[in-house]
Amino acid sequence: MFLISKVFWIVFQPLAFACLSILLALLMLLSGKTGFGLFFIATALVILVVTLFTTTGTFLMAALENRFSRLESTTPPVCAIVLGGGIHTGHSAERGTYVFTRAADRYIETLRLARLYPDMHILITGGDNGLSGSLHGEAEPAARFFIDHGIDGHRLILESKARNTAENASKAARLLDENGIKGRCLLITSAYHMPRAIQLFEKQKVTVTPWPADYRTGGKAGLRFQFDRPATNATMLSTAMREWSGLIAYRLMGRTKTVLP
Repeated sequence: MFLISKVFWIVFQPLAFACLSILLALLMLLSGKTGFGLFFIATALVILVVTLFTTTGTFLMAALENRFSRLESTTPPVCAIVLGGGIHTGHSAERGTYVFTRAADRYIETLRLARLYPDMHILITGGDNGLSGSLHGEAEPAARFFIDHGIDGHRLILESKARNTAENASKAARLLDENGIKGRCLLITSAYHMPRAIQLFEKQKVTVTPWPADYRTGGKAGLRFQFDRPATNATMLSTAMREWSGLIAYRLMGRTKTVLP
């Protein structure tokens, strides 16, 4: 299933699919099938316009990010579960340090909470989610980051094999049980990723308090043309579509109870 999801996204992410449509159009035109050729050209054009010059991605991202907010409580959390994705595993391994991705706020927010709650455990789960599987996970560079910033290494629980969110949840559940951690646990991941993550942890019978981080939108977004930010628009739509695809796929496979909780 992991391999299928990777191949699916390589083909169907917006810009890749637009390129594929152009290639199919050329093949159709060269073979004399003008009607099919024009159809694929039109398909590619529509995808490119929507991807590069509209706020569709921002609109879809905001819908995901607004589902959960941080629930403050007077009860200190006993653990923070941090989902991988905030550290570039390849660059970190090559450079011998921690190289952050755009989702670095997952770790920055966890560090803030770790200082606020000195007895809170930190469970970091995230392996190499590439097709090769040859790189180290996020556990080692993440541990180095927290220790470098004054967090006692004994508070850290590390998991470096999970390749996707479902494996994050199952492996984290096992580690919580093995370490006898019971009580209020915060789930820290990107806000747009929280709807899928929260359901997968519930499926593992792990009760978590959502603590979204790494916001990509301001929360309010409408659909309109936007011609001055094509690269940003493309990134937003690609990220949003990947997450929505994951939500739908997990629901169809029975891994979650609903598409959008």
